[in-house]
Amino acid sequence: MTIATRLYLGFGILLVLMIGITAFGVFQVNIIDSTLTQVNDVDSHKQRAAINFRGSVHDRAIAIRDYVLVENNTARQKHLREIAELDDFYQQAAVTMSELFSNRENVNSRERELLQRIQEIEVKTVDLTEQTVEIMAAGNRQEAQDFVLSDVSPAYTAWLAAVNNFIDYQEENISAGVTLVRSESGSFQSVMLGVTLLAVIIGVLVSIRLVTRLTRMIGGEPEEAAIEIQRVADGDLTRMVHTKYPNSIMGAVASMRTHLAAIISDVGSSADTLAAASSQLTQTSSNNEQLVKTQQEQTHRGANAIQQMSETVREVARHTVEASKLAQDTDKEATSGSQEVEKTMASISELADEVEQAAGVIQQLSDSSREIGSVLEVIEGIADQTNLLALNAAIEAARAGEHGRGFAVVADEVRGLANRTQNSTRDIQSLIEAMQNNADGAVAVMERGQKKAGESVEQAARAGDSLRRINLAVSDINNMNAQIASAAEEQAAVADDINENFSSITESSEQAATGSDQVSSASKDLQQLSRKLQESISKFRVNA
Repeated sequence: MTIATRLYLGFGILLVLMIGITAFGVFQVNIIDSTLTQVNDVDSHKQRAAINFRGSVHDRAIAIRDYVLVENNTARQKHLREIAELDDFYQQAAVTMSELFSNRENVNSRERELLQRIQEIEVKTVDLTEQTVEIMAAGNRQEAQDFVLSDVSPAYTAWLAAVNNFIDYQEENISAGVTLVRSESGSFQSVMLGVTLLAVIIGVLVSIRLVTRLTRMIGGEPEEAAIEIQRVADGDLTRMVHTKYPNSIMGAVASMRTHLAAIISDVGSSADTLAAASSQLTQTSSNNEQLVKTQQEQTHRGANAIQQMSETVREVARHTVEASKLAQDTDKEATSGSQEVEKTMASISELADEVEQAAGVIQQLSDSSREIGSVLEVIEGIADQTNLLALNAAIEAARAGEHGRGFAVVADEVRGLANRTQNSTRDIQSLIEAMQNNADGAVAVMERGQKKAGESVEQAARAGDSLRRINLAVSDINNMNAQIASAAEEQAAVADDINENFSSITESSEQAATGSDQVSSASKDLQQLSRKLQESISKFRVNA
């Protein structure tokens, strides 16, 4: 049940009691007023008219007696006038009585019977009085006296008795009305005192109940509750709220103050932690932004290096193709030399010329071998540079972390290809050196053959064997050149992949830079939020 309902109920009970008391008082007053009105305005007037009747009848009885007793005519006329005046007075009272009896609500049957009895006796007595006057007017004084004694006097006596009965009846009515008024006023006083006492008791009980209930609900005085609530609203949480009723408003305020103080303390600690974390995040994002910029620069340099390596590999491929063509030409020349040696075996006379020609070819082969050696040195240098670039790329990939994992795999593959290229180049270098040594030996042989053109066909055969070996070596060189070209193409493809990966890394670096900027902006917003939170919390005072 709400406080408003309780207040309405309590004051409603008091109002109902007051209304009941008022209604009962009005009812009793109406009864008393009605009774007093009946007594004062009706019964007393009836009684007054009846008393006037009695006075008129009594005085007329005396006057008629004196009228027949006196001898002086003047005195008799005086008594007759008195009788007439008394009759007029009686008729005035009769008019008043008729007016009172005209309202049927104010007249009962007993009153009507009494009044009718009076009126009947009145008619009879007035008639006897007129007969007495006529007898006296006839000069029969003694007869008139006897008539008065025998008939008129008893009639007046009966008339007075009827009037007195009416007066007594009205007296009884008036006495009953007064008794009723006294009884009603006495009971009204008792009831009013009792009901008033009951209302006071109920009012006190309701007030005590309401005050007790309100005290239990509020937990103290309303002013104290308002002060404590205002203190909490102002952010002052330093003062403890004391109350004997933990389930009251004051108890709720005390619990709220305790929980709110704990929450504010926790929020304050969280705000401080948030401020420190946001500052650290800002510093970290700044460092990360610098690292991302450095990574972007290194990635651009790595991409440029890979681009240069790709171009170098393509250049190596072109030189390898040229070397392959030279090897093919050398193979053709070696084949031709072998044919010439065979021809020399058939015709030794042409040996000198053929040997000379072979010496030139071998010299050309030696020169080509030297060129191939220089090309191989270039390839080996490129392989060394590729290996170095792959190593640098692996280092940069390791710095890039998760974004550089794929690039690290590609760098390992490039380094492997570079190592295989170096090994192949060393093998080719060994073969070329052997070929150069053989070419030098062939040149020496050809020189000796020029000097000893006709020593023997065996030497020509050995020269043919040497040419065949040269042919085989040139074939091997041709195969190696093909392998070198294939490796160069693979290196070019790998370089392209690395270049694409570097492009992806560059894009990732740019995205990372954008993310770093966003993180930096978010960390600044977080710092502002933490400052606002600290400012909001500073409004509350938790510790005294």
